[in-house]
Amino acid sequence: MRCTSCNVEIKAKENFVIFKCPNCGKTTIVRCSSCKASGRKYTCSECGFVGP
Repeated sequence: MRCTSCNVEIKAKENFVIFKCPNCGKTTIVRCSSCKASGRKYTCSECGFVGP
């Protein structure tokens, strides 16, 4: 599994989060701790929603 924002393999990271897109609820968003802490944006591949 890879971070939606930076594409890093999350198995090598700690404190990652997995959640459904807050807009459509269809796509699973994965964020590593680095992207989460820095507020790096992600884009839902289903609906195009961009989140912090």
